[in-house]
Amino acid sequence: MAGGMLAAALAEQSLDIVLLDGAPEPQMPTGAPAARVSALTETSERLLRSVGVWKNMPAHRLQPYDKMEVRDGDGTGEVHFSAADAAASHLGTLVENDSVVAAIFDFCRAACRIDWRSDCRVASVGRREQGWRVELADGQVIDCRLLVGADGARSMVRSAAGLSAPSRDTGHVAVVATLHSAVPHDSCARQAFLDSGPLALLPLYGDGHQCSLVWSLWPDRAAQLMEQSPGSFSHAVTQASQAWLGDLQLVSEPLAFPIHDLHAGDYVCPELALIGDAAHVVHPLAGQGINLGLLDAAVLAEEIGRAIESGRDWSSLALLQRYQRRRRGHNASVVAAMRGFKVLFEQRSPAFRFFRNTGMSLVNRHSMLKGLLAAQALGRFDDAPQSARS
Repeated sequence: MAGGMLAAALAEQSLDIVLLDGAPEPQMPTGAPAARVSALTETSERLLRSVGVWKNMPAHRLQPYDKMEVRDGDGTGEVHFSAADAAASHLGTLVENDSVVAAIFDFCRAACRIDWRSDCRVASVGRREQGWRVELADGQVIDCRLLVGADGARSMVRSAAGLSAPSRDTGHVAVVATLHSAVPHDSCARQAFLDSGPLALLPLYGDGHQCSLVWSLWPDRAAQLMEQSPGSFSHAVTQASQAWLGDLQLVSEPLAFPIHDLHAGDYVCPELALIGDAAHVVHPLAGQGINLGLLDAAVLAEEIGRAIESGRDWSSLALLQRYQRRRRGHNASVVAAMRGFKVLFEQRSPAFRFFRNTGMSLVNRHSMLKGLLAAQALGRFDDAPQSARS
């Protein structure tokens, strides 16, 4: 998504762009909701609209949400806030990852200077005297003036550039699935912090009873859950959520994947930049990963566009360092916050639990604090790209 967003954001510039994608050609999903979804913030929506991608999104598969509820599953603390607390129409939109990728692909395919190559395997990445050389598995060679790594947590581009990004095992495995709830979701995103890890029930499009489960668990507990029958799985999730939405029924094949986080010390080097998961990976408990990646792409595109407009070198290290200054600090704060939340809610001390629940109740009683939480959920921050501010 981040790499496609960068290509789309640069579509009107006088640049020849090649996007190398190892996956098959993206297709708009049909049928039941997919298990992998993203919670796009208001800022991400504005970015996609400004580029021209949003019109390609399948309206019938989008689920705006205007409320959030957060609970301490082992105590009495809870926080409720809504879009109204930040004078917004909604906090964000739940959408399948495949829909976002397909919408960006359709936009890029119509752009005359973007060459999106699917099923494309990269064999090696190497430095040239000026720029970079990418050799494909079929023997083709691509020389480029600027190389952008949007190739995920195990980024080949990052490794080739020698940019360090220590990976940290969070000790959790994420289990994701689509559920049917007895109680309507009411366009509300819900999250409970349990002893085993955070459990989120995210509203999906449809009859108002479809939800996406994202449950971060200890590895042994996740393995047990994945081995259970659909009925036992449904019962376990209903119990863990304290029947927040009544009885929950599994309607998709559950998926599980280990959770790591990482943050590159540098995002850039001469004629090369990292965006998205190649630069940073955060715990999914707040659903911020893809929103950070889309912001990376938008800020880098904005810096390149400004350089072209003023006749400056759009691949210079100085330009890339401006991109890094604008993005790394914001991303670092989110990485740190996600680590802090995990530590905060893993504490089992009765005294610590008391202060945690008291703090949540205090926030829930103050409209200004709830407004700040809503603004964070909307993805608003000071150095957002111009295209995200209107």
